[in-house]
Amino acid sequence: MTLSLIALAVGCAAGLLLGGKFANLWRASLRNAELLLAGAFCEFAGDRWGTGWGGTVVVIAGFVLLFGFAVRNIRLTGMVLVAAGLLSNLTVIALDRGMPVRGVPAGVTVGPRHHGEKPGDHLVGLADVVHVAPLGEMVSAGDIVLAVGVATVIAGLMRPARRDPAPADGAPRAQPWTI
Repeated sequence: MTLSLIALAVGCAAGLLLGGKFANLWRASLRNAELLLAGAFCEFAGDRWGTGWGGTVVVIAGFVLLFGFAVRNIRLTGMVLVAAGLLSNLTVIALDRGMPVRGVPAGVTVGPRHHGEKPGDHLVGLADVVHVAPLGEMVSAGDIVLAVGVATVIAGLMRPARRDPAPADGAPRAQPWTI
């Protein structure tokens, strides 16, 4: 959670340093924002659901919705990192029935999303195995990629719109490719 807040703060600071404004965030044209809201709701609800399959299924559904949002907005700078981080965490949680955490005893669950690393876990290398001492947290490679992606997306959305100068010969501007 702390890493997410830091990513938001770094993205805002970078956006401001690049000449951006918070008002530009509200003007951003995001595709399928309802996927973002529904995914965030599922993540919140799944964490409060409790241990067992019910909470894990809600968390997985949240990741699927958030990944769908990222794919729909892949054209935004940094969104490919957000999608990669989400997909990494989604894969681990789905295959290992939660995110294994190094340093937590095997068999101990920490909400529906996390459990102690155990011998039967499949993707331990992508699990919460990176200790970030200043934060006092264990994070996954997906968390790190996701945090960098979120900071990049926010900074990019805050920046002012680029204006290409008119061609010197008076020819019309080329139209950008759109998806």
